[in-house]
Amino acid sequence: MRIFFLLCLLTFGWGCQVAPGTSPVANLEATSHQRLDSARIAELDAQREAFLAAPDLAERLRRLLELEQQALQLAVDEPLKLGSIGSAILDVFPSSQTGHYVMSRFYAHVESLDAKATHDAALAQIQAYMRSGAASGTAAAPYKIMTTYDAHAYARSQGKQPVGSMYRVTDMSSMHLLLVSKPESAGLQSSHFDLSHLVRAVESNNASDPHAWRLLQVLAARMDSAAQTTIGRMMMGSQRYDDAVSWFKVAARSGNVLANISLARLYLRQADGKDNEEDQQEHQELLDLVMENYLHAIAMGSTEAMYTLANLYINDYYGEENRSAAVPLLRQAGELGHPESLLYMGYLHNTGREVPQDPAKAAQYFARAAALNNTQAILSYGRFLSAQRDDVSKETGAIHEWLEGLADDAEAEAMVILGNLHARGIATPASNRDAVRWYKKAVKAAPEDAEIINEVAWTLTVSDVEGLQRTNFARRIMDTLMETSEDARQRPEYLDTWAATYAASGDFERAISLQERAIEVATEQQREDVLEILQGHLELFKAGATITEQAP
Repeated sequence: MRIFFLLCLLTFGWGCQVAPGTSPVANLEATSHQRLDSARIAELDAQREAFLAAPDLAERLRRLLELEQQALQLAVDEPLKLGSIGSAILDVFPSSQTGHYVMSRFYAHVESLDAKATHDAALAQIQAYMRSGAASGTAAAPYKIMTTYDAHAYARSQGKQPVGSMYRVTDMSSMHLLLVSKPESAGLQSSHFDLSHLVRAVESNNASDPHAWRLLQVLAARMDSAAQTTIGRMMMGSQRYDDAVSWFKVAARSGNVLANISLARLYLRQADGKDNEEDQQEHQELLDLVMENYLHAIAMGSTEAMYTLANLYINDYYGEENRSAAVPLLRQAGELGHPESLLYMGYLHNTGREVPQDPAKAAQYFARAAALNNTQAILSYGRFLSAQRDDVSKETGAIHEWLEGLADDAEAEAMVILGNLHARGIATPASNRDAVRWYKKAVKAAPEDAEIINEVAWTLTVSDVEGLQRTNFARRIMDTLMETSEDARQRPEYLDTWAATYAASGDFERAISLQERAIEVATEQQREDVLEILQGHLELFKAGATITEQAP
């Protein structure tokens, strides 16, 4: 079974924590998904374009950002001050989510329910507009908003606490905001928002000072911790570590959980570079800082921090005596819906590492991860099931449905696993015909994927499932792969499979020649892990015998 977990460090950031509060907008989660008619969309488009086309746009934006920042700071503890600030925001930009959000909160506080309902309705329409078109809040289809604070207002209106944000600059003329928020009883959630229009609004006549960089500097100077975190990550990428630490620390003081995570990553990178005996004290000090920052992120609800720190414990960064601390972190992250942590728990129970070996519990963890519609979790669960030789679980979830969904998206590995399940009769009646059909579909879907081709060829050559072998097909696809790919010819495992297909076809002379080449390559590469197996296969071929084993 493939190794299906890796030490996973975050590849994105969060920032700008704001204070929690109960949503003042009744049923906004449902109403914000309403459809707008074309006239209302055109009206909101016109308001947006008119604002962005104003000759004094820079001044308007400055004023809008100041007011929205102040409003959100007052929204929890001083709602009586929101009336005048909210009105001022809507005077500057009538479609401000932040403006309508704080006005709704103000009127809720003074118990003016009709006025509150007016702003609730306006906010719901603006959020529906935000979602219009193909916008879904993903990186590929971000929501439409005017300012960073609109994203925070959106999260609050859904009853979520924003706990972090950072900017994603895809090129120097476009920029997205990634906002991470915490629901009451779930793991952190992320949404993407398009702010490229703000980049275009920043004037820059200096080619060495691109618009996005200029905007980040402006926002950072306004104590925008998302900008501070983003600049820190840029410094980290340029290996300007002292500068990066300074930016991250400033952002972390504002409650930016992703600044803490970025600090942990940076300190870990530095600690890994201090592995000499004379550096041991500094190495340990850096590891202490790694733990400190991950623990802060964990306190804010970061499942990724839980998972990453658990990996560090298991890999003895904090000593063998602390390995057991990993399991509670993985369980906590799993309960919050983190698929990688559930997979890791499945792996630990399957192997008996850190916990008692229990394949039945492993199956439960794999199934829970797969049910989260995570691609790697579905593939890992399928691999786990197809590798079992005992019925460890009567319940296999909707594994075929999940895998077929991936197969519909041309995921070749899912097709291979479906072939394995049909071959073994797992969660479906055994059928060689269906198994071969899925194997052939996998090869057709990924004709240049050496790993897929090798696995299919091996299975159809050596499988102990009666009637499953298709040696001619297996030899043909391996011939094509090995004759066209120099990289594949440097893999002793692939040469082994190639040789096996010839042996299964009765051409032992060719099989012996290819197997001797496999051993030669493995020897050159010092692949002690495979040499004994390869030598054993060579002896079989010399004796005129073929390979048969449990495959899949």
